[in-house]
Amino acid sequence: MTDQPEAGRDKLQIDNMFLCGSRFTRVSLKESLFQDAHLMAAQFDDVNAAGLVFHNANLTDAKFCDVNMSNVVIDGANLQGLAITNANIADMTIDGVRVSDLIALYDAQQGNDD
Repeated sequence: MTDQPEAGRDKLQIDNMFLCGSRFTRVSLKESLFQDAHLMAAQFDDVNAAGLVFHNANLTDAKFCDVNMSNVVIDGANLQGLAITNANIADMTIDGVRVSDLIALYDAQQGNDD
């Protein structure tokens, strides 16, 4: 048994409000809409965001660490300066070309065969 009471259920409609510094803990925002919203420096930790959609969003300087991005689609994006490190790139493609094939070709041209 848990010591915490069952979560309440309600819907909020908040318009034209500053909620800077707010904290949401053990909440469900499933199927919520954030429109014309400012989430600068917001942090998401231990979050299930499966099916999350960003449209017309500025993600400059965003950091994604220890995330599962399986089957993610990035379309019409400015990826200037994007850095990917310590990542599993199996089956990752750019315009239909496997990234692992691009890296293998580059390594072969540079004489970096392992």
